[in-house]
Amino acid sequence: MDATAHKAKKTLKLITALLAKAENTPYPAEAQTFQEHAERLMVRYGIEQATIDAEAGKRGKPQEAMVEERFELFGSYRVGQAIGFSTIAHAFSTVRVLQSTTSTKKTLFLIGAESDVQQVLRLFRSLQQQLTSAMHTWWLNYPYKDVLSAHEKTLERREFQLGFLTTVAGRIMRLYTHESQAADPGTALVLTGRKERADDHVRLLYPSVRNARSQNIAYGSSQAHAAGSHAGAQASVNSEIQESS
Repeated sequence: MDATAHKAKKTLKLITALLAKAENTPYPAEAQTFQEHAERLMVRYGIEQATIDAEAGKRGKPQEAMVEERFELFGSYRVGQAIGFSTIAHAFSTVRVLQSTTSTKKTLFLIGAESDVQQVLRLFRSLQQQLTSAMHTWWLNYPYKDVLSAHEKTLERREFQLGFLTTVAGRIMRLYTHESQAADPGTALVLTGRKERADDHVRLLYPSVRNARSQNIAYGSSQAHAAGSHAGAQASVNSEIQESS
């Protein structure tokens, strides 16, 4: 295993460990630190892999495989979750997201370079656990649930989830902007090239794909959205942790 591959393996192992700690710690401050550091490493890793892949292409060597993975959402909150998780995937900039809908589930199709898609899936699975825990804690202390109808309760919890997930997406977008500016001046062009490869793969897999029509979705209160946004921002702290060598 060469030095680059060894470093990538260590980075992925550290990301996985940090996400597991964020999921399992009972202390919000620790979860904040672990989650932010994991996201920062994900972004750096994605930029690094895109750069390596672009160099391989320039030298006429095989580039990273383009893949498609599916992420399925079920239950009463699947529509709102699909919006939130799609926003997070788009924040990674080099991954394309398509959707399909049935009467019982929403399916997200994640298309892009294999390492990018796996990173997004890894984050999705971790956030599902963290979101469930955060919403449970919030709902236990929600002061108005006894006067809401069953439908209104669903809308409030959906709004909490949207606030949580879109806040995470915003943080990842800011990380990409910051890390891209701190990297080589050609990084933006490298990421654009990687996205174009994902676009080409979408056209190859789904030549007749069309833009989705806007959905009519009912929303909950601004208070629920703000509570979810606050929970999603729990990982957004400014403490710098040094990556272990």
